[in-house]
Amino acid sequence: MKNRWLEIIMMILSTLLFLLVVWALLEHVNLFFLVLLVLVICLEITMITLVEKQRKAVVQQNDEIASLKKQLADEREEEATMLANVSHEMRTPLTTITGLAEGLQYGVMDGNEKRSYDLIKEEADRLTRLVKSVLSFERMRQGTVGNQPEEFNITLLISELTEKLWPQANSVGDEIQNRCETDVLVYAELDQVERILINILANAIQFTKNGIITISAKEVAGEAHISIADTGIGMTTEQIDKMWHRYYKADPSRTVKGESGLGMSIVRELVKANNGSINVTSKVGVGTTFEVILPQKAK
Repeated sequence: MKNRWLEIIMMILSTLLFLLVVWALLEHVNLFFLVLLVLVICLEITMITLVEKQRKAVVQQNDEIASLKKQLADEREEEATMLANVSHEMRTPLTTITGLAEGLQYGVMDGNEKRSYDLIKEEADRLTRLVKSVLSFERMRQGTVGNQPEEFNITLLISELTEKLWPQANSVGDEIQNRCETDVLVYAELDQVERILINILANAIQFTKNGIITISAKEVAGEAHISIADTGIGMTTEQIDKMWHRYYKADPSRTVKGESGLGMSIVRELVKANNGSINVTSKVGVGTTFEVILPQKAK
């Protein structure tokens, strides 16, 4: 409404200025008087214009401040959630280790010493994985991860990973199908790309039982497109959106013990670090498809 009134005033003043000039020319008005009127009206128009610009600048600044406040609040909430989740994830293995250690100390684990040591080792490994995931994610988020890209054949890497993860898939009745038909080159950090694919494949195995997981790679317009599709439980649109959040678990009841929930957050950061992109499509009860797009030449 305020903008509308300013526009009307500007139109009136501009029209008035035009009419005054025409009138002065027709009536041969004193030149000094004419110049004075023109200057007064121009001054009014200039002041209104400056006030409007200042108002818009203030509104824009307030919007930016509000956006920054919201961003800061979201970051604080995310940090608080992270600390709460880390504390929760660490509490269980620490409690288990403490209980087993006390049992061994006071000799109440007779006949079960080996199993107790095995459990302590498992829980210690769980803590190690959690700490590594947190540190790795934070390093990537802060841009402190070194990146040494090179050209390599993604098809060979996929063959190696398919063979490596076959026992894990087979244990839950899954079949991994390698559908790469030709060699496809990628320009990226080999270790990081391997970690990206392992995370996605492990996720597919985790949420697919007695199903099929297919992986393929092809060249499209100078880019490598790697597709990983499963016939698992699938995800809703909301779950896909939240999947990239730290510590989000789409189905906690089916999450492997010791997993931190940072896997997909790390995947996204690694893809970004290698100048790539990642797309996800999914349908509940049908399955999920991840498409990772990576460059074939230096950018």
